[in-house]
Amino acid sequence: MQAAPPAPVVTQEIRVTDAQGHARIVLSARDGTPTIQLLRGDDTPGATISLDAAGRPAIRLANPAPNAPTASLEIDDKGAHVKFDRPGGASSYVFLNNAGGSGIVLIDARGARKAGIVLAPDGTISLQGITPTP
Repeated sequence: MQAAPPAPVVTQEIRVTDAQGHARIVLSARDGTPTIQLLRGDDTPGATISLDAAGRPAIRLANPAPNAPTASLEIDDKGAHVKFDRPGGASSYVFLNNAGGSGIVLIDARGARKAGIVLAPDGTISLQGITPTP
């Protein structure tokens, strides 16, 4: 005879702590959207997995160095994106939009789009800010 499965735990937030009592993992739906955070020893998020109010997922990876790049993988109304950001600096991203177009975009330290390669759904390639060599 098998034992009955335990009853589900119903709560808005669970905090998993290390041996010293510091929160290291937070599972939360407190603000109405589900989030899982992996916390560093200083209580700052090192990685976050979440869904927004529309159910679109995102994964964000923070860098332990304050001025170093971060990375995120997101689904939004336009499509899917992998983005790399540097606080106060340049960023870049790779995307695949809902219409089937894809590309790579490079942004300078001032936030200006400087270069891009876009592949349209029909196979047409456009280069932005790039001079092709013969």
